[in-house]
Amino acid sequence: MRFLAEKRIQLNVCPSSNVMLGYAASYKEHPIKILYENGVKVTVNTDDLLIFDSSIEKEYLLLYQAGVFSAEQLEEIRKNGLNAGSLQ
Repeated sequence: MRFLAEKRIQLNVCPSSNVMLGYAASYKEHPIKILYENGVKVTVNTDDLLIFDSSIEKEYLLLYQAGVFSAEQLEEIRKNGLNAGSLQ
């Protein structure tokens, strides 16, 4: 994680597909929070819509409802994703 944070490497995370595929036990236990708290830039994304039936809005809502992030933290993540091209 230190390498990712120091090199400002952004991870595009798809929580629903990670949970559905068993890479995370639940939204609450998803490692995105640990990455975020350790300074790794993350964005919240969706995977294959036909398979995972999710949207960006739903991903944010699921993380919020699970208590993973506050509305303010999700807003920061959203803004970081929009500014990703200017971080170079």
